[in-house]
Amino acid sequence: MKKTIYAMALACLGLGATLTADAQTVRQCATMENLAAQVAADPALAQRISAIEGQTQQFVSKSAAKRTTAVITIPVVVHVLYNTSAQNISDAQIQSQIAVLNEDFSKTNADVSKTPAAFAGLAANPNIQFVLAKRTPTGAATTGIERKSTNKTSWGTNDAMKKASTGGLDAWDASKYLNLWVCNLSGGILGYAQFPGGAASTDGVVILTSAFGRGGSASAPFNLGRTATHEVGHWLNLRHIWGDASCGNDLVADTPTQQTSNYSCPSFPKVTCSNGPNGDMFMNYMDYVDDACMYMFSNGQSARMNALFAAGGARASLTTSDGGTAPGGTTPTPTPTPTTPTYCASKGNNTSYEWIDLVQLGSISRTSGANAGYYDGTASATTVTAGSSQTISYSAGYASSAYTEYWKVYIDYNQDGDFTDSGELVASRSSSSASTLTSTFTVPATAKTGATRLRIVMSDASATMSCNSYSYGETEDYTLTITGGAARQSGQTAEAAGYRVFPNPATDVLNIEVPAATNAATVSVKVYDLRGAEMKQITFDGNLLNIGHLAKGVYTLRITDGQQVSHQRFVKQ
Repeated sequence: MKKTIYAMALACLGLGATLTADAQTVRQCATMENLAAQVAADPALAQRISAIEGQTQQFVSKSAAKRTTAVITIPVVVHVLYNTSAQNISDAQIQSQIAVLNEDFSKTNADVSKTPAAFAGLAANPNIQFVLAKRTPTGAATTGIERKSTNKTSWGTNDAMKKASTGGLDAWDASKYLNLWVCNLSGGILGYAQFPGGAASTDGVVILTSAFGRGGSASAPFNLGRTATHEVGHWLNLRHIWGDASCGNDLVADTPTQQTSNYSCPSFPKVTCSNGPNGDMFMNYMDYVDDACMYMFSNGQSARMNALFAAGGARASLTTSDGGTAPGGTTPTPTPTPTTPTYCASKGNNTSYEWIDLVQLGSISRTSGANAGYYDGTASATTVTAGSSQTISYSAGYASSAYTEYWKVYIDYNQDGDFTDSGELVASRSSSSASTLTSTFTVPATAKTGATRLRIVMSDASATMSCNSYSYGETEDYTLTITGGAARQSGQTAEAAGYRVFPNPATDVLNIEVPAATNAATVSVKVYDLRGAEMKQITFDGNLLNIGHLAKGVYTLRITDGQQVSHQRFVKQ
């Protein structure tokens, strides 16, 4: 906002969250409600928050060149509380959430490219990373995940999940770890966080089980891990972008004043509070839009977060934490990651009038009648090669009259358990004919080798996506086996494989340092955009990758050296 008046921030402390959500169809965060309760119980908290705000404003007032830009890595412990087996989320689901945080807090999330041009120059890389803890506060080895079965069917926002004495799990040392509690929150709440300055015993973030992680067991429209991004933003001293008041103040200079929270996926521009022509920055992580429609922090927000780790900052102790380092230099063996991802449900509620009666792709060839809205054909598989062009055929069956049907074909190319990544919607069209339809698509060269999910959705509603139920139509799932793509063992990043890639983001040249044990003559580098198309205009001389001709955006490096294939995302500015 244009003015930074701390009195307005203190006024926010008296605001409670208005909880009117029906289930989890709109985002509801209880951070401000929790803060108001804490201030009522501990009046000295307001003074501590005031002192933190003073240090923050002093840091923000420095020129950008004088601020610290080193990457901050925060050890994370995830406390899973479950009453059912479904609530006992997998290690893979937890890892997916850590991956989302690392992308969003480094501006390497693929969807940052959707930021409107009016705000693109304000999208920031906060230089913050997260890693599951490798040692406990007592120095023992850990996976950074602890689990507890509980008789409680749901939890409120009174911090009971943060204490063993009230059935939860105690926080680890808040000066060394970010504590994340995952449990079944009640009241339509997706999550809440504790601002800096609160009690160490309750410090951290709480997330609803079905809103934690990307894909898998998470439920749309909060299945991309952005609830944790939003709440960790609060934990790092960010306010809601509307300031929790009509045309309020979020204590950030470069976020436009906006009237209130935004929901779902607004159209740009949405003008409120005389903030035209560009309107609300509703795609900001600190608004209330759906996961798929939030994809940026602003420079001002980044500065506020970075202030916490500067000298005198409220979370500076995290910069020297050894929680992310395994004791004795060994890393504990994690629980095996499931080899088959869990996919969201998709089903038509009524097939009395229309259904899928044909699907053909390679060796998959199935004709059928109605299948009660969903057919599991994953026992049927066909093989495709990365980089190849493929044609899929499909048609609708009708009981009598033909209706307009909306077809969508999805392939989970990166095998992460969802169909929301760029390029995974491979066909989309409408037709009111019973004739066979065809769509042609190209399998990205970066597609992951192995078996994955092919999903065909036919619905009478154009808004139907890859998940959830819909009124009329049918969904069918099959198995697609990809060969010649990214090797499974190359799921590691290039840097994890020993390469050093810098700077990231980059403008003209990207340095790629080859490991000493690797023969540089065997190294080849390719670059792909988010659609999986190869960028042939780049050149690599064995150390320097010339990217000056690339358009601004997010790209993927594919490095091969005869022994392994590795990948690394980078941002071209």
